Amino acid sequence: MKVLFLCPDYFGIYKVIQKEIQAQTLCELKSVIFEDYKYKNSFQKIQNFLAKTFLRKNLKKIWASKERISTIAHDDYFDYLFVICPDFLLNDELKYVTQRAKKTIVYFWDSFDNIPRYERTLPFFDVKYSFEPKDVAKYNLNLLTNFYYNTNRNITPSNDVFFIGTFDERFELIQNVVKSIHTFGKTAQIFLQSNNEKTIAHYQTETIKFIKKPITFAESEKIYNNSKIILDVQKKIQKGLTFRVFEAMGKGKKLITTNEDIVNYDFYNSNNIFIWKDQTTAIPNSFFETPYTELPQEIYEKYSISSWVKTIFEK
Repeated sequence: MKVLFLCPDYFGIYKVIQKEIQAQTLCELKSVIFEDYKYKNSFQKIQNFLAKTFLRKNLKKIWASKERISTIAHDDYFDYLFVICPDFLLNDELKYVTQRAKKTIVYFWDSFDNIPRYERTLPFFDVKYSFEPKDVAKYNLNLLTNFYYNTNRNITPSNDVFFIGTFDERFELIQNVVKSIHTFGKTAQIFLQSNNEKTIAHYQTETIKFIKKPITFAESEKIYNNSKIILDVQKKIQKGLTFRVFEAMGKGKKLITTNEDIVNYDFYNSNNIFIWKDQTTAIPNSFFETPYTELPQEIYEKYSISSWVKTIFEK
């Protein structure tokens, strides 16, 4: 069996996905990892500027789309094509790759509200998955949550609560959660990504640290491991569950989340998951002090990367 796997390089997570695909299917796997396009020379940069200014045409997007499939030969054919985030390709290139597979599968790694250009890619695929419930309903997709893959457990973590994300409109809420954590003398590590020096100088504290480059999936795993509880502050534009939810599950850690929709999932347990709502001002001390309640084995296995990959290829 031959599989073509296309995916953006988000923190190196594609590595664990392609490893699991090969382990389960024993396939001949060809991976194409989407990277940012870099101009070949100064002339290309000028050419694109003129095209955008006078023709309202972004040549950089066209060049990038063509370059991303340049290693797929005209005589390459596959049993399966699996694409994550198909918006990295324009329609001509999507047509090219989908014509080279018997079955085409797509997974939308973000909400359509956040990436409206997802919609134009829908006609190219046979089987379509999303983690976002409202997109599943609107576009007739298959619901498939994110997953956990690392099950290493540290029984003596030194930090209480950990969060990693970008500096954005969630900052004030994160501050409020941190204040509540500190009320009971608990510790927190907050990493926010920003390149703005003024922002960093103004908002950085002993608890809230700023990073200029994304931390890889592997690096963040180590920090997660050294914390008792994972904080998940959801962007208001989506209801689907983030990877943080499943990182906590895989490692048997408690979760503080702002996503109220989590009560609708079969793994929800109020002992393990505290929901911070708009009117919340404090987290009960009992949440910090009571032990994690282990999930039934069938529920735990359901959200593993093994189950995720199996679902992708079973329809």
